[in-house]
Amino acid sequence: MSTSRTDAHKVFADLYRKTRSPEHQQKIDEVIQKSNDIFIRIDLMKKVDEEFEQKKKEESGKRPEEEDKSSKTSQSSSSSKTAPRPVKKQQDAGAGLGFLANLFGGNANITKFAKDTGTVEVGFLGRNSKIAPSVERLFKALKEDQIISTLQALRLAESQGWRHWRPLVYNVVLNFNKFFNNFISLDSLFIDEISPEIFLNRSLKMQMYYARHLSRNDARDIILGHVPELVKKDEKLSVKLPSIISGLNYGLNLENGRPKLTDAIRAFYVVSNKKVIGWEEILDSLNVPPINETKFQGSPDITKEVETTLIKLSDDILTRMNKKEELHGLRQRYFKIDDNGKISFDFLNGVVDDYFAHHMPENMNSAAFKSSYKGMPHKLIHILLRDFQSCYTPILEGTVKIGTKNHNRDVLVTQPGLFKTEIEEINNLLRQLDAFNKKYPSFQYTFSNFNQNTSGGSVEDQITVNLLRLLSEASAFMGKFAEKINVLVENHLLAKDYEAKGQLNERVLASKEKVLEEVKVLHRFIPYYDSTMVSGNRLNSKTLEYVFVDMAQLLFNYAVIYKDKFTVNKLTAHRKLDAELSALKAEYERLSGKTFDDPQNRFASSEEQ
Repeated sequence: MSTSRTDAHKVFADLYRKTRSPEHQQKIDEVIQKSNDIFIRIDLMKKVDEEFEQKKKEESGKRPEEEDKSSKTSQSSSSSKTAPRPVKKQQDAGAGLGFLANLFGGNANITKFAKDTGTVEVGFLGRNSKIAPSVERLFKALKEDQIISTLQALRLAESQGWRHWRPLVYNVVLNFNKFFNNFISLDSLFIDEISPEIFLNRSLKMQMYYARHLSRNDARDIILGHVPELVKKDEKLSVKLPSIISGLNYGLNLENGRPKLTDAIRAFYVVSNKKVIGWEEILDSLNVPPINETKFQGSPDITKEVETTLIKLSDDILTRMNKKEELHGLRQRYFKIDDNGKISFDFLNGVVDDYFAHHMPENMNSAAFKSSYKGMPHKLIHILLRDFQSCYTPILEGTVKIGTKNHNRDVLVTQPGLFKTEIEEINNLLRQLDAFNKKYPSFQYTFSNFNQNTSGGSVEDQITVNLLRLLSEASAFMGKFAEKINVLVENHLLAKDYEAKGQLNERVLASKEKVLEEVKVLHRFIPYYDSTMVSGNRLNSKTLEYVFVDMAQLLFNYAVIYKDKFTVNKLTAHRKLDAELSALKAEYERLSGKTFDDPQNRFASSEEQ
């Protein structure tokens, strides 16, 4: 045990190279696999050699008569003058040379392979072929820091790569990771001089991963095009990038040097089988399936994470598609939008005309007065709120006449108090506007000024500041009020859709004449929605369904005119939703390898810009 470990390796190598019978050598190969310790291996080999030597002596001692017979024959031959022994010797020598020639001829391919690849050392006349030192150097060329940093980078790729790459890229890198891990682990086999069979057995996984790696001509570009970029995103690993790239390059260039790794692998098959084995033959025996291009082939934890992410992506996509459909309905139902995406407010003419006809003196009922009022934000909003108060609030706080002028009845559409807050807010805003207009009757403020002031321009005039505050309060109120009325409209349209499909229950059917008691999302009808109103304003002869849609339409448009941020953002949200949907669907397609299939085949056409 005082022998150094380095000397022990030399002793081991000398012992292993001793000439033995096939049976004897097989026994040696078996015992050295029992331990990785070099000293124990030497002891085991010596013990096997001693046992075979003893066995040989015992077998030799059992046949003394054969030795005597051989001795007598030898003496007789030497004393005979006419015995043709020299000729016989000459014949034996000739036969031996023929045998050697055949042997040489049989191994000519191995000799050529050894010369071409530099992976095999061939003994006299092609005998005793063994693996060349160049093969060992192939497995031991990388330095420790290169190995460690490259393994860290490939582990990062395995755990995080699926978040950034398509399945093909991930699987190519993952396969290379497995190859690289198995490749660098084989250097320990060369500490001892092992048999080719042992190497081939231990390196089987490496061979399979390498065969799969070589099956992709684009593997090198994929790995160098993606792994370094991922490493750059990792603060700790990015500083090791030069070492990582050198490690990756070494693994990717194993077919570009001498010897090639494929030739090195072949060498073990050649020495083991005593004949030249082609790489194609090895591939056939390995029978490795190709790299999957559409599904991530990571660990169970990774595949589970991918599946979980896909479920969340599906939910996010459907949520946004629902929002987009809702917005599409809102835009189509309540706004008049031209091909350029501009909203038309022509409906204001009818509202203003009706208000002037019912509430303004005849001498003011002219086009000039109307135009003046429509051009000033503080004057127009006063008309709009007064009109809403006179035409619509009675429907929301008391009984409504339905039927015809001669045959009508009073019905309750909403429970008293359901819109108490909104009605009080209208009254409050009108009081503030009345006070402002009385205090500043000659104040000139146009929509041009309003648009400029609400687009980021600085405002120093205190009167304007007060008016802008009041208009902002009014616009926010109208946006929220519009949302509340819209819930009732959406519920009503949903109930009608269910009715058309024959999916309604008795409770929903009963809501056709049941007072509205709450505002929340559910399917129920607007009470008496198909009955016509009897009134002294422009709502006369209009159905209650029309009235509620009209209410929401007016409030939404008023909110936009006065630049309520929530309503304006909602109207333009389809652009953001389109961008989000595009990104989410692209991510879904990257992870799943297929396009997103909407199970409900819902609205998905492009919105107006």
